[in-house]
Amino acid sequence: MTTQQQTHSMSEFGIEQLQRSRNFVLSQLETFSDDQLYVRVGGGNHALWVMGHLAFADDLFVSAFLNEPSGLPEGHYERFSNGSIPSNNPADYPGREEMLELMQTARDRFIKWAQTLEEDALWQDSPEAVAPIAENAITAVHALSQHDFLHAGELATIRTSLGMKPVFG
Repeated sequence: MTTQQQTHSMSEFGIEQLQRSRNFVLSQLETFSDDQLYVRVGGGNHALWVMGHLAFADDLFVSAFLNEPSGLPEGHYERFSNGSIPSNNPADYPGREEMLELMQTARDRFIKWAQTLEEDALWQDSPEAVAPIAENAITAVHALSQHDFLHAGELATIRTSLGMKPVFG
């Protein structure tokens, strides 16, 4: 084990993963035109819904762990939660820039919380709202990184359906 690996905390490693997965998502999103943000493949999610859903997930987790209210606008949870169905009407959604800001604000709030995790706090049980997904705090950090990659796969599928070349590779 290198000195760098020894001094790198579990929470720092998790935060790096959060940043890496989000950068992967953003690199795909930036290639979509505004019209392409609403393309759905096989009845799946469109990119704008994915953006709102990622903000929802970050906000859900951090709000649960901090026992604080959501930092997202009213109606966001209903529009972007698990099981919600994307609308094909662009007027039902905020624009790209607002969605990017919501994603960043929710992720920043989550990372700020994750930076407080040390020693026993890493292993604190997850609140009921997120316990089925992540059993404890450090698992929650990694679960959100994995969640980004899951939805990045949807974005890659949309890109392929549009005849776009892969962002990476």
